[in-house]
Amino acid sequence: MIRTSLPIILFVTLLACGDRSTAPAAGTDGDMAHAIEGARRIAVMEDSLFNDTAGFDARGAQALVDVYLAYAKVHPLDSLAPEFLFRAASVKRSLRDPQGSIALYDRLIRDYGGSPKLADAYYLKAFVIDSDLGRKGEAKLAYQEVIRRFPDHAFAADARRMIDLLGLSDAEILERFERMADSSKVGS
Repeated sequence: MIRTSLPIILFVTLLACGDRSTAPAAGTDGDMAHAIEGARRIAVMEDSLFNDTAGFDARGAQALVDVYLAYAKVHPLDSLAPEFLFRAASVKRSLRDPQGSIALYDRLIRDYGGSPKLADAYYLKAFVIDSDLGRKGEAKLAYQEVIRRFPDHAFAADARRMIDLLGLSDAEILERFERMADSSKVGS
């Protein structure tokens, strides 16, 4: 009972504290303290959810997504806002909500173009389109966007490999990896 009630209590508390009409003006010490407290609450929820050995807690995960989104709404200029959107997208995927995950990656891309997570968001969006939705044509375009925007990033190389695999069946992919493994053994 504590496992599911703690995230809900923290979520309600964050929402209550997040009312902009009562929150200090942006840039004040009070606003900073409010953001720090919100981030601390999120850390507690993450610890509770991710250290739970009883298995995946979908209600707790959804509560965590809600808190991430509330934080980003209340503190849109905070450096943690894009990080929390990124984490929310990942949790949405774990909740088997690929459309919700893609929407959050799109929001991060649209609203936080300078984020260190930008290349990750583009790549993971393409990956979700490919692996979770199976929309190969759309995935190819999304992978190409990663290559175009981040040609020197490690994800560009990954995107090229993923494009090469898009038209292959599972058996063909497995055969290709087996050949790669065999050729690496020969060179050893």
